[in-house]
Amino acid sequence: MKKKVLSLVMTAVLATSMLAGCGSSGNAGATSAGNTSDKTETKTETKTETTTATDTASAGEVDITFPCIWVGEDSKAAVFGKMVEGFNTENAGKYHVTIQDQVDYDAYQDQLRTQISTGAAPDIFTVKTQADVQYYASSGKCMDLTAFLAGDISGNFMTGAIENAKKDGVNYAMPYEMAYIPVMYNQTLFDGAGAAVPTSFEDLWTACETLKSGGDTPMCQMTANNAWTSMLWYSYALAACGGADVYSKDYTDQAYVDAANLVKKMYDYTNSDAVGADASVVNGHFFTGDDAVYTNGTWILGRINSDEATYAGPNGETLYDSLTLGGGLSNGGKNGNAFISYCQAYIMCGATDDANKQAGIEAFLTYITDKDRVLELANSSGSLFAISIDASKLSNVKAAEAFAIAQKASFIIPSFESQAATEVANAFPSLLESLVLGDISAEEFAQGLADKAK
Repeated sequence: MKKKVLSLVMTAVLATSMLAGCGSSGNAGATSAGNTSDKTETKTETKTETTTATDTASAGEVDITFPCIWVGEDSKAAVFGKMVEGFNTENAGKYHVTIQDQVDYDAYQDQLRTQISTGAAPDIFTVKTQADVQYYASSGKCMDLTAFLAGDISGNFMTGAIENAKKDGVNYAMPYEMAYIPVMYNQTLFDGAGAAVPTSFEDLWTACETLKSGGDTPMCQMTANNAWTSMLWYSYALAACGGADVYSKDYTDQAYVDAANLVKKMYDYTNSDAVGADASVVNGHFFTGDDAVYTNGTWILGRINSDEATYAGPNGETLYDSLTLGGGLSNGGKNGNAFISYCQAYIMCGATDDANKQAGIEAFLTYITDKDRVLELANSSGSLFAISIDASKLSNVKAAEAFAIAQKASFIIPSFESQAATEVANAFPSLLESLVLGDISAEEFAQGLADKAK
């Protein structure tokens, strides 16, 4: 299966965004390890769907349903909830957005597929990837947003963001949250062990040996759910092995095999519970200082800069204070300084013949893309968005640092999951687990991806 690489487009978007800015901190459509890993991207897996207090519309109001993942412990929950309340207050008697809490992203995905395949799409909903956009758009039950996004609202977005979200020239989705995925190092642990922050995979293995010999666990890995942190490392390994156009190659290309071997080796330096670990386990290891190297989106920085991260260095420094951020590693002297960035949350809408409901939906989308509101959302969560905000006003210095690293990257690529067909992304965790357990080879791992792509 061939994939079109987005590196040139994303580089253009990032260059433009230096002038306009963009911010992020929570899930977009994933859970919190990162993909949820806030994104592991872990949405609060222990909770069940609930209904918020904003779910009651007054008689005569146009009620707009929005099953939403930005609730509960998601880093965007508080300010996004404030946006919804503000919209409902300003439009009382006219429009009302009813939020239906979705705290388990995998269950949310399943619910959407069932609902849309058997009935109608929700009025507003979010998806993670272009593959999702194409899947739901093909149902014929989603609103065409092309004309709306070409109107006045277009001035709220970074250059290229709306155009990049099109499928066959049509916008069935509005880009919203952007993923910026730095590699995070606990510098205090590195310094204590006498290890150097790596710029190549060869350096990484040296650092891992040094950390391990000093009693530290070097790397956070996982295979449960979407295998978020390991999937991100596979993305960085693909960049190192295949370069900027790696997603245009077949899954059986040597780059996919070599990247699989790199990730497999990482499991020599991870926790004993990595096989079967989910986002909560991975986050726990890094938040408490058990592990030294971690990768996730900037949305996780809000949690790292909170009481949830209990690590304290020898001089009382917090985990947030101890962070050093970096980009991709070279392999064999090639393809270093890559950076992973992509749109990780698209907003889609159910098709409707009700002109008032469509007007209400468009009014809400305009409201939540207001630059000042999005800046507040970015500062509260650490997330970055497709909206042109002033980067100099970002309060999360680490998010701003990640943004700056992206600007200096040799090339930008999306994550593996965001580029893969749903069937391929769903197969990744089980194939990875078989790989690290030694049940299959790296060649068989790559062939497994190719088989799912067919």
